[in-house]
Amino acid sequence: MDTSFNLENLLYVAKQDTGGSGRVAQFLLSLWNGDIYRADLQTVMYIDAELFSDMLALWQYLHKTNQQLSSFVTQEQMQPIIKAWGETFKRPE
Repeated sequence: MDTSFNLENLLYVAKQDTGGSGRVAQFLLSLWNGDIYRADLQTVMYIDAELFSDMLALWQYLHKTNQQLSSFVTQEQMQPIIKAWGETFKRPE
């Protein structure tokens, strides 16, 4: 996949336990399954410039190619992020 974003880095960061990690995690979780997970775009804006650029580039790529994040990320790759952040960013029922 020839893109200008670093998906592996986004996945790595989202597994961590920092403020930036939470922001990346909610973005990825929402792209993974927006019916279950929410992303607050106002919060997502406040992230390091490099990560923000990767996130925007990923979003643009998915839009441009009309693909889902699940085309590039497996359930196994998402599981640590879901475990670490899933409850935090779950949509209220």
